[in-house]
Amino acid sequence: MVLLCAAVMTACSEAAEPPTIEAAVEQLSSDADDLLGAAGLGTVETVEDDSCVPGQVRALLRAESDASASLLAKLHALGYAEVIDDLDFREDQDVSVLRHPGTLLTFELTMLVGEQPGVRIVGKTTCYATG
Repeated sequence: MVLLCAAVMTACSEAAEPPTIEAAVEQLSSDADDLLGAAGLGTVETVEDDSCVPGQVRALLRAESDASASLLAKLHALGYAEVIDDLDFREDQDVSVLRHPGTLLTFELTMLVGEQPGVRIVGKTTCYATG
């Protein structure tokens, strides 16, 4: 009985490891498909991202839509929670940053104003070491 309790406590106290970059990219694509389906979009632009330190890489997807009402709710339903990220804060635009705690995937929704209002959707993985 003591061994069982110790095993349960050890399993619960170990931090979950982040997914591999391959698994993260697959999950990012799946979540983006779900999100963009809710926004009525079918295409996603894969973007080169050099914001990681040398020796690291990340996947980044970008799209724009004129439908924004249900995007936050859809991300919440997928398990994402809003976070405060001062680097992504823009004073002249409404920006929501959501992160999934298990996969460390992040989606940034930026409300666009002007002649063609809408929302810019950026999804990204965390930085992973190459090789």
